[in-house]
Amino acid sequence: MNMKKIILPVTHTRVFSASLYGGNPCPVVFNADQLTSQEMCTIAAQFMQETVFVCSPQNDGSDVRLRYFVPNHEMEMCVHATVGCTTVLIQKGFLNKTTVQIETPLGIISANSETSSDNLLNIIVEQFPPRFSQDNPSISQVAKALGINVSDIDITVGPVQSVSTSRAKLMVPLKDSEVLNSLNPDFEYLWEICDQYETTGFYPFSIEHREESPIVSARQFPKRAGYNEDSATGVAACALGSYLVEHHVFKEKESGWHKVQINQGFSMKKPSVIYAESFVQGSEIIKTQIMGQAVIESDKTIMIDKTVQN
Repeated sequence: MNMKKIILPVTHTRVFSASLYGGNPCPVVFNADQLTSQEMCTIAAQFMQETVFVCSPQNDGSDVRLRYFVPNHEMEMCVHATVGCTTVLIQKGFLNKTTVQIETPLGIISANSETSSDNLLNIIVEQFPPRFSQDNPSISQVAKALGINVSDIDITVGPVQSVSTSRAKLMVPLKDSEVLNSLNPDFEYLWEICDQYETTGFYPFSIEHREESPIVSARQFPKRAGYNEDSATGVAACALGSYLVEHHVFKEKESGWHKVQINQGFSMKKPSVIYAESFVQGSEIIKTQIMGQAVIESDKTIMIDKTVQN
């Protein structure tokens, strides 16, 4: 066995940013076919960020295969990483198309692009129809995990409920943004609840604007990711969009598209804006998607030592 040095190109992106220093950073690592799962996880741990690895597709008709890692483990889906990677692939000319077919651990999804009024790319990432859990933690459990009073949870908005449009997140309606921004979670207990109810994080939120263009603020506390909070989370935002439609929070569950703006990361001083859309046909939500933008910050390389056979 010998050690071989491998050089990997990396493009650093910032996704869903609402200001110069907002959004969620995401490294995009190319030529990842030669990496093992453990090597990918190690690289994500070195970045201490959700990291996407670009691999060759394995199915006819797919354009690219993506794998997603946080510092502690692989994820089945990461929407902000998909937005960042799709932006890089299109802007750098690796793909010359407006609809990209992407292989993920959950299956093949589409990412569509359109040029916005400020000449950035709007990336629209397809997700899956929602699944609403009927087995959820109690309000007292959730309040204890978040370090708040039971009365701070506003069940007039909707129930505490785990929702998945790709990966399950626990929706927690709070009475206002003051409560949201002052949360002080007991993370070990929060993760225990996630384990017990098979959800991958808490997504507490508060309603900011109820008129024609609804706005919600949210925070994301992922389960054992290697860090305690995310500044922008497309997976959770998509699930929240469906939750708001399912429980008639802003209007009746009428046929057509329902869109909500979700602000995240403000308490971290990394303001982010995500747009979640759900399509209702009859009485069912049959399509979900996330729209947002990414900016390319820099191109670098990393070197890893890899064990190879003689």
